[in-house]
Amino acid sequence: MKNGSKLLRSLLKVSEKAANIARACRQNEVLFELLIQEKKSVEKNPRFFQDFKTLADVLIQETIRHDIGVEFPELAKMIKGEENNTFSNTLGETITVKVCPTLAETTELLAKVLDNDEKTAQLLSREVHRDVVLTDVPVNIVDVPTDFEVAIEDLRIWVDPIDNTADYIHGFESKDEESGLHMTGLYCVTVLIGAYLQSTGLPVIGVVNQPFYEKRDTLWKGSCYWGLLDNGMKYCSIKKSEDEERTLKKKVLLSRFEDPEIKSRLIENGFTIIEAAGAGYKILSVATGQVDAYILTKASTYRWDTCGPQAILQSLGGGILDFENCRQNPELIDLDVNYSNSKLSNKGGLIAYRDLNTLKTLRHIIFQ
Repeated sequence: MKNGSKLLRSLLKVSEKAANIARACRQNEVLFELLIQEKKSVEKNPRFFQDFKTLADVLIQETIRHDIGVEFPELAKMIKGEENNTFSNTLGETITVKVCPTLAETTELLAKVLDNDEKTAQLLSREVHRDVVLTDVPVNIVDVPTDFEVAIEDLRIWVDPIDNTADYIHGFESKDEESGLHMTGLYCVTVLIGAYLQSTGLPVIGVVNQPFYEKRDTLWKGSCYWGLLDNGMKYCSIKKSEDEERTLKKKVLLSRFEDPEIKSRLIENGFTIIEAAGAGYKILSVATGQVDAYILTKASTYRWDTCGPQAILQSLGGGILDFENCRQNPELIDLDVNYSNSKLSNKGGLIAYRDLNTLKTLRHIIFQ
């Protein structure tokens, strides 16, 4: 098996392990109350009055770093994420969270974070050290290619361990009944992993895991999506028909605080506007074809939000463009969000689209 295919399998497995940790934290009420920590002001997303960091975030990020590093040691230091790996307990002690060599050692470390709650620490450690295999991941493993080659030494990885932390914490569910899209709630929570080439700055592998895709009795089950690009070849877990490429749904996702002028132009041209939470979920909804596009004019998403989903969109013939660059260069198409620089924020906003015809239509409406 070629190394790119091996890496994709590793990312799929660790995304499911991440989903297991997210579900374990969320479904254990006592644990969940212990885990919430308000972020310091310097870490806050300015769009929100409150922003939170949870132990689940930190633990997932470190688990991804650890598991990928075991199979690809050269990538261990190339994995970047939203969270730092420190956490404070109620005694004011600051602990560096990491995955230890053994379950017992990880349990001991997590118990310090959890005020010596050994039982809860062991519950989390079991998920961290669980041996997840590819058949555990909710994907069709027959579709996962074996002949994908990639220059591992050229790769960098962005991780968002729990995208849409606010809804992960509060869990208030609301749904647009006409479109079937969720506007808020656990369904809008995603685990995002994206690998890009440093030489080009463009994503080549993307994995998006929805830990809370459906609830069966009292337990949540997830869903997982992937996409990759290989020297002009494109592979994706999402299938796209020719009819879909020709037909606009006339639906666009926006954030709740979008520019009124953008809304007006879209509505005047017959588009339905749907406001939903979670950048990862909104981009995934574009990829699955539930909406035509996701438009954002503000600098409220980050590299970890877009790298993985961008790879999936590109594998479908779509992509994510910088909104401000589009405004300044309305005739150019090659304006993909690029990860080769040191910027963290997508300062120019973005347009996430599934096919070029949609992009051309939207650019004409917005920038005419």
